[in-house]
Amino acid sequence: MADSPDILRRLEELSVCEHLLSKLKYAQATSRGALETEFNRIGITIPQFLALAAIEENADISSAELARMSYVSPQAMITIVARLQSAKMLTRAPAAGGGRALSLRLTAKGTRLLNDARSHAYAIERYVLDVLGQDAYAQLLSSLDRVTDALTRGTTVTKTAPWDTYVSQAPEFPAGDEKAV
Repeated sequence: MADSPDILRRLEELSVCEHLLSKLKYAQATSRGALETEFNRIGITIPQFLALAAIEENADISSAELARMSYVSPQAMITIVARLQSAKMLTRAPAAGGGRALSLRLTAKGTRLLNDARSHAYAIERYVLDVLGQDAYAQLLSSLDRVTDALTRGTTVTKTAPWDTYVSQAPEFPAGDEKAV
């Protein structure tokens, strides 16, 4: 498939905010802001929501696994779990496999808060669906999955990335002011 001249011109645009990765970052930031605003109304943070959802979906999950799934450090997760536990949103119980491991379980109060938070997240997604329409919404979801898949391929054993071949194809960008270093 031949590259569209219009698309290639956009890739060569010097204004960073015109590029796909910037637009993805801006969309992520604005969606996170909307979610934070909604969650603030009911007294939960995004990391707490992610933790509660992961606990509900994964029996016998460890704090380390929970941290990975919630996109926070293990140290931050310890704090999140402690706050949720002191707020009676979750409990610790012996893991099914035995031993000294403790697994996390939602309480009824934690389940109610999680469901309330899901309602608020649903409202935001429903609004976006109404703005975009069904076809564009479905296409956006599919496109985001494809972008995520393509970019998670990352580097190989040879320390190359799938996009390395495109570096040599980049246009010559004008030299900046030497004093700006």
